[in-house]
Amino acid sequence: MKTLLTLSLLTCLAHAPQVAFAVAPSSSAQLMDLSLEQLANVEVTLVTGRPATLQSAAASLYVITGEDIRRSTAASLPEALRLAPNLEVSRLNATQYAISARGFNNAIGNKLLVMVDGRTVYSPLFAGVFWDEQLVPLEDVERIEVVSGPGGTLWGANAVNGVINVVTRSSSQTQGLAAKVAGGSKDMNQAFIRWGGRTGETATYRLYATTQRDDNTQRQDGMARPDATSRRQAGFRFDWDDNAVRATVQADAYQGGHSGVSNLAPVLAGGNLLGRWQQRHADGSNWQLQAYFDRASRKDAVLFYEATRTVDVQLSAGSAVGSDHQVLWGAGYRQAYSDTRNNPLVVFAPADRSLAWTNLFVQDEWRAATALRVTAGIKAERNVYTGWEWLPTLRAAYDISSEQVLWASLSRAVRAPSRLDRDFYFPGKPPFSIKGGPAFDSEIGTIAEVGYRGQTTFGNLAVTVFSGEYRKLRGGTPGSSFIENRIDGHVSGAEAWHTVQLTQNWRVALGWSSLRKSFTAQPGTAPNSPTDLGNDPHSQWSIRSNADLPGGFQLDLQLRRVARLPQPAVPAYTASDLRVARQFDTDWTASLLVRNAFDPAHVEFNAPASASEIRRTAYLTLEYRGR
Repeated sequence: MKTLLTLSLLTCLAHAPQVAFAVAPSSSAQLMDLSLEQLANVEVTLVTGRPATLQSAAASLYVITGEDIRRSTAASLPEALRLAPNLEVSRLNATQYAISARGFNNAIGNKLLVMVDGRTVYSPLFAGVFWDEQLVPLEDVERIEVVSGPGGTLWGANAVNGVINVVTRSSSQTQGLAAKVAGGSKDMNQAFIRWGGRTGETATYRLYATTQRDDNTQRQDGMARPDATSRRQAGFRFDWDDNAVRATVQADAYQGGHSGVSNLAPVLAGGNLLGRWQQRHADGSNWQLQAYFDRASRKDAVLFYEATRTVDVQLSAGSAVGSDHQVLWGAGYRQAYSDTRNNPLVVFAPADRSLAWTNLFVQDEWRAATALRVTAGIKAERNVYTGWEWLPTLRAAYDISSEQVLWASLSRAVRAPSRLDRDFYFPGKPPFSIKGGPAFDSEIGTIAEVGYRGQTTFGNLAVTVFSGEYRKLRGGTPGSSFIENRIDGHVSGAEAWHTVQLTQNWRVALGWSSLRKSFTAQPGTAPNSPTDLGNDPHSQWSIRSNADLPGGFQLDLQLRRVARLPQPAVPAYTASDLRVARQFDTDWTASLLVRNAFDPAHVEFNAPASASEIRRTAYLTLEYRGR
């Protein structure tokens, strides 16, 4: 009864105009309190498929910690991803985003694989992510691993330009009551509540519910866009751990949207159930079995109604072969049923389609010399459109010292066809200007990378230079046309980030990336086809400062500079997010959060005359963190 009363109070406060209160999770170790050396040894799994330190990872990997998120103004997963300097994050309207790595960014980006606790969240409709469906409670996030660059050997097709895995805390780390309510001058109101408990010595659980309401955005001329929406989500997680065996069961269910009359605020509903069993043996070998069921529906009167049901089963196992080899192998199967409803504007033919993917992979980490590690792997993945695709990767890491590593990689990555490539017709009845893509083949990238990561006198530094050759990219011809593979191209660039501990209480993180693209289209290709592949800045940089001041005050500031977008032309902008907080004791903190503190408004994507302006917003939080 007490919990229900608390939730009712929180929901009321979430719809209040100017007040916010929060009770946030406790944590045994806040990563902002760790030294730079300890941060370099944070455990990650995205690169090798098994636990390893960030310092040893032979990839362009950035880790966003839960504490990074808490000391930012992020209220959603896309906003939290702005903390990664190796991602392009552009807000389209109230809840929708364009997010990519190393180019190809648009509203239907399809070369970035995203997972939440190992569950793939991209839609088989277009091989990308509907970001407005991802209402991940940030209060439960332990870390977000962001790899820019290919990851197909372990994670499969569509992991072409990057892989993101959101890792939430075990329920053993989220015990007791946690809650949050946020409200501000405009834009967003939010509520969150969670309860964690224990059953016996080895089993723990948590239950949560969250709600968020976003107001209409406005165009430059002041006209409101019909994108206001509300979303609700609830779920649970159960963990059992007896050291040798770990088991997890977790689930989420959500609904949201508005009236369905606008594709800016479609009606959303869905849920998922995931189970994972991990077994570790005394000789160092291990295996993991994971399975999940996911359903999602999306309805708007402008573009489409689509409902998807997905079942996925993955098995992986690792063992040592002698003292110098660590072998990881696995297999998996995913099946999805996609159901669409046609409308006067868009047709998917056939309206219903059953899709299936099968994969096998093997990877060997070989200690070739005392300071040289070589990783070679290959995945064979079969889809219903193009059959078997082969995804090999070769990586080498040279340990200059225990604190510095030089690495290089060469990978073949594939973006397999989706329903949007093969089954899409426009408009909704003949004569069609787009007539599907019956012969559309996989897009292919061959990417080379060289990087350095190390702890220097000036802090933690990572630098990566990359070059990729892309073949058979999507294009079309003027007038009535099929969707075809008509474009080849080259993408190159560099990315770097540097974290510096200026004083004991002041840490600064710097990030920078540069991108160059060159595409060649077949004769007769529509002139807009190359530009439709992505609207990307040639460079961007960020500065993030976290300072603990006397008297229990905290001052956190992030500046992001994004160069102009070429087509449609969007002016360059500098965004500034500010958090001013006062910690009253070890548990309570009051904060003022201001987005775009020094910029009243700017456009981040799409033609400025019709796009949403991202405006300055401010809200308060009162946070409790039990120790």
